[in-house]
Parts: sequence; C-alpha cells; structure tokens
Amino acid sequence: MATDESYQGMYYAYGDNKREAFDLYDALYSRSNEREMFISTLDKIPSQYNLDSAKSCLALGPNDGYREVGFVEKCTANATKFIAIEEGREASERLKVHLRKRLPDVDGLVIEGDFRSWKGPSDPVDLVLAFHCLYPQYFKDGDDRRSLLRKVHDRWLIAGGFMAVLVEGGWCSNSHGRVADLYDRLGCPTTPWKGTEDDILDVGFIKKYEYEFQYTRDYSNPDEAFLRFYESRAGYTCTLDDIRRAMKELYEDGKTYEGAHTFVLFQKAL
Repeated sequence: MATDESYQGMYYAYGDNKREAFDLYDALYSRSNEREMFISTLDKIPSQYNLDSAKSCLALGPNDGYREVGFVEKCTANATKFIAIEEGREASERLKVHLRKRLPDVDGLVIEGDFRSWKGPSDPVDLVLAFHCLYPQYFKDGDDRRSLLRKVHDRWLIAGGFMAVLVEGGWCSNSHGRVADLYDRLGCPTTPWKGTEDDILDVGFIKKYEYEFQYTRDYSNPDEAFLRFYESRAGYTCTLDDIRRAMKELYEDGKTYEGAHTFVLFQKAL
C-alpha cells in the first residue's frame, strides 16, 4: 500500500464521515510546509513550461481541489473551463467554494461520481489533472489503472493535450524521505512509482517535464488529531500510545523531517 497523502484514501476508512477525514488532514498539514512548497513549485512551472494552450481542464478525484485549482490559477493563464469528477459530497462542496473564490472567471462544473467508472467528458479537454489519484490501492489491479489511463489518452484528451500528475515520493529516486519511516513501522509500506510511470508511457504518453520538491513535517509533541491520522493509516490495529512511541523512537530529536513529492507533465502526441 502507498502512503498517499490525499483525502481520497480516507474515504475508505471513514465511510460517510468525510468531515472527520478533513479534520485529520488539517492536523497533518498544520505540521508541514507541504502546501507552501507545492505553491512554490507552481510559481516555477510557467517559466519552465508553457501551458497557455490549455483552455479546458479536467480534474480527477480532486477532493477539495486545493492543489488542482491552484495549478489552473497559476499555470494555465488562458483556462476558461474547469470540470471535476469527485465522489465525496463534502469534498465537492468545498471544491465549489474554491472555484468561486479563486477562479471566478472560469466556467466550473463539479460532477459527483467515481472517476474510475465515469464515462468521461462530452468533449475532449486540453488538460487532465491526476493529482494523488493513481495509487495502486485505488484500483482493482494494474489492468484497471491502465484502462483508465488509456481512456484519458485515447478519448478524454485532445491531440497534443497534457496530463499533469502529482505523486507522493521522489519519482526518480523512489525515495519518500524520512516521513515514510513511520508508515513502514505501522505496516503501511511505501510503494515505488516506477510502475506508475511505465503504465503512463505504455498507453502512449510522452514525458515532457518533471520537478521534484521536498517538504518537512514536525513530529514533536503530537496532539490527538495528528496521532489519529496515523492510526487511520496503520496496516494493523494499534493505539494512539503505540503511534506516539513509534514517533518518539523514529524522530527522537523532535525536529522536522523531510518528505518528497514529484510533479510530472505528460503529453499526448499531436
């Protein structure tokens, strides 16, 4: 199982109580500069790769859309249409708020449903955003994921269209950083992402751009919500005291430790 840090993974653990999942992720992000580093990465992309041709965008399983809306806001200057397919009611409502506040001039449509079984947009789009949604545990098997990628490549994107992917961990090094040590201790080992890249390339995409960034997380004096986040990710039954002890053993100096994310841009051939 991968250590994906997206709200999607919490849906399976919390059933209909999605608001609690958001609360736990808020506790996680309050101890990390991950979002700040992601925004810093977005500031760099326009000067390194031009996406001005992207006018219509489709976001797959964006949850509250914080990252996806931010990407469109900063990297696609000419976007006029934003479509999202999101299965969570609470997440969908938060996404609509982000769209109204941050992209008021973009025509936004939020569809409640599962992107894995969705038939797709009525017309092909210029850009598909696949942020933290291609992890193995979200699919029945590798063929199921490859089937989705083929639909994106063959039918959902225009010729020359782009797919932007964001994953936890270092794409080239397969390193998740020291933050992954706790997942390993709790029976939720990290997954290398080479297989993900292989699947994307196998369906016909061409890799155009890649950027890896680091973030830090503070493990000192963990509060209950922070501990409960890791409790929800554990691969076996454990107590909050078990998690607290594991944190102390792994991060005993109480300082921050590094993790990694990788952003990769792929293109469909013209």
